[in-house]
Amino acid sequence: MRYLLLSDVHGNAVALAAVLADARRHGYDAVAFLGDAVGYHPAIDATVRTLAELRPTFALLGNHDAQLLAFRDGGSVEDPAGGLVGEILARQAEAISDEALAWLRTLEPSYRDGSFEAVHGALARRWQYLHGLPDAEENLPHLERPICLVGHTHVPRLMAAADGPGGRTLWRQVPFGEEGGRYRMPPKARGFFNPGAVGQPRDGVPYASYALFDVDTRRFEVVRVPFDVAAVQRELRAAEYPDVLAERLAVGR
Repeated sequence: MRYLLLSDVHGNAVALAAVLADARRHGYDAVAFLGDAVGYHPAIDATVRTLAELRPTFALLGNHDAQLLAFRDGGSVEDPAGGLVGEILARQAEAISDEALAWLRTLEPSYRDGSFEAVHGALARRWQYLHGLPDAEENLPHLERPICLVGHTHVPRLMAAADGPGGRTLWRQVPFGEEGGRYRMPPKARGFFNPGAVGQPRDGVPYASYALFDVDTRRFEVVRVPFDVAAVQRELRAAEYPDVLAERLAVGR
């Protein structure tokens, strides 16, 4: 089974289209969505429609998705977005179509099968960011499967742990930059994998990021895809979104 892993699209339909065109050339058996369909960019209906049409094996609730639903329902979530993000999500909660809203309500908090599990943020705390090894170490005892797929940080990264001498845990951290890359998780290793963000990269590389995950061989491949940044910037400005969102998109921040 070879999964196409998508995460953190954030209403960037242009980047999503570029990723799907590239992924079709690579080939995959099924799709998994790791959360955050909405937020930051205005094409939320088109984004949700495309994700729904992919019929993912599982689709997770991201923190932006949860906040939009909370705004729509007049409630709150455990990690409410504030400031700029909150303003955008409150606006999107009013503008989203009934069809897209209904799909967001189907998103699940987590997923598990026989060999891996998946959450948007982390296992120890729902919206925790797995930025590096200290965060991975905190979450390792919570693993119920050898591999956990995550999103949320917008940075493609693998963090793998193996038992070492004297009861020590040995860690390896694998970043994936502009060229992407491949890594096969060793048979006895456990750890966390993030495919990066489709819609808003944050590692200094202004390319969309997605991954292919071969469940049987435990092999991950991160792929970086250029997309029409200028077109997305025009969409943002036409929708009168804060200009900082257009500016950061061009530098991958």
